[in-house]
Amino acid sequence: MQRVFVYGTLKSGQPNHHLIQEGLSSGECRYEGVGVTELKYPLVVASHWKVPFLLDAPDTPCAQNVIGEVYLVTDAILKKLDELEAHPDFYTRCQVPIVTDAKPETMWCYLLQDFKPHLLELSTHTKYDSEVHGTLHVSGVKRPLDEETRKKFIEEIKR
Repeated sequence: MQRVFVYGTLKSGQPNHHLIQEGLSSGECRYEGVGVTELKYPLVVASHWKVPFLLDAPDTPCAQNVIGEVYLVTDAILKKLDELEAHPDFYTRCQVPIVTDAKPETMWCYLLQDFKPHLLELSTHTKYDSEVHGTLHVSGVKRPLDEETRKKFIEEIKR
């Protein structure tokens, strides 16, 4: 099993947590606790759908330590998460140092690489909550379903 740090819609109470919940119910996943990025990253909420993005730009001036949840998951659950996050085409699953119980440990985290520079100009956050940020339910980058809208979404975010 492998550790994964989630900071957005996969967290408990968020729109895509059902994937984690399925793993918790089946025993393929275990909640390990709260974690915080050891390095500072910009966590932004962007696009019409108000999607959370952890930008792969550690220690930039707008970056903050980001709070999330740590799960121990099987390869099967990791594969489902990869599909949701469209790894490696949209998000990239990277090894990131996360502090839990006052000690850092490297684990998987989905970062947005090759993003448009304007995302660094947005407000950054230490944590994400869809109720606070008003996120529309977008289950993976394959939604919205029509190709033209999906393409516009990706062009707005990625270089």
